[in-house]
Amino acid sequence: MAAITQHPTAKNETFTQPSTIRFIRKKEVMSRTGLTSSGIYDLMSRSLFPKSIKLAGGKAVAWLESDILQWQQQCLANQVQGAKQ
Repeated sequence: MAAITQHPTAKNETFTQPSTIRFIRKKEVMSRTGLTSSGIYDLMSRSLFPKSIKLAGGKAVAWLESDILQWQQQCLANQVQGAKQ
């Protein structure tokens, strides 16, 4: 059975996260966000970007796709809020 994702509408401005948990690796995070590796870790150190998760073995890291999507939405909301001021 396919997962149903609810998209924002006029009535519902919030985004419902996909029901499937998906880990994405740094290369994909960089591609999706436009950030460099050092930019990601700089923002993480200042608690301005989602923390990475260590995968099995301890060396590989990934991020939850839902955390990255939420961060992107917050960036857009901040930009819209700043434009209104």
